[in-house]
Amino acid sequence: MKVEYLETFLDLVQTRNFQRTAERLNVTQSTVSSRVRSLEDAIGVSLFTRGRSGAELTPEGQKFENYAVNIRLCWNLARQELGLPAGYESRLRIATQVSLWERIVKRWVVWLREQFPKTAIHVEADYSKSMINDLIFGALDIGVVYTPQYQPDVEYHHLFDEKFLMVSTQSAALDEISVEDYVFVALSPHFVVQHSQLLPQLHLAPVSMGLSAMSIELLRTRGGTAYLPSELAESLIAQGELHRVGGAPVIEQPVFVTFLSRQRHRPMINQAIKGLRAIAVG
Repeated sequence: MKVEYLETFLDLVQTRNFQRTAERLNVTQSTVSSRVRSLEDAIGVSLFTRGRSGAELTPEGQKFENYAVNIRLCWNLARQELGLPAGYESRLRIATQVSLWERIVKRWVVWLREQFPKTAIHVEADYSKSMINDLIFGALDIGVVYTPQYQPDVEYHHLFDEKFLMVSTQSAALDEISVEDYVFVALSPHFVVQHSQLLPQLHLAPVSMGLSAMSIELLRTRGGTAYLPSELAESLIAQGELHRVGGAPVIEQPVFVTFLSRQRHRPMINQAIKGLRAIAVG
């Protein structure tokens, strides 16, 4: 089976039209039809039904779509891994929760470059679920996550507990905070549960967000109150932009490093994780 068969299949999934896919791939419509037939012959099922409304996936085609996406991903990763920059010997792929970039990951990347000068580093910022999926499919070596999702061959190790502080654009105590001016930053399932138990009066705020950076921009634009990572909160307090809310509880969010069990004995993975631990507790 050729990679272009998969590319043609996945494009046709989007367009549902043989002629449009031919135009997008810069081939003839007969070539698209030939590639689809060859793919169907290779796997032994019909992938599309053809009609006046275009091409529709069969039940088998719907099932095959996820496999096709993952096969293409693995192929592209293999090409990327083999296509290293000149003078480099390997590649390390890491990912982190967005809010942890400033806290530890930026310094970790600097440390990694110093420790592994012949290793190319690729960094992503994502959510826990996506990072874990990337680990399983081989698109990631190490993830720094908030929310473990236990899967076979995936290991999690606790790094530290990140503290979050309630801050406001006005000097105020907790009992003076209005739910109408509150921005609920729903960072993770754990954070949401802790918040609902500690602050039930603010849990159903009219505005909620998934990223601290987004809430900061909103606070700057219209004022209000939100929880932010402690280091970021303290920096903005020192700059005079925000005030800590008196009497508000500190909420702690566990942070984990995750990797595949079969990677446990790779020297670079071990050393990278040790470096991350040192930075996290430093």
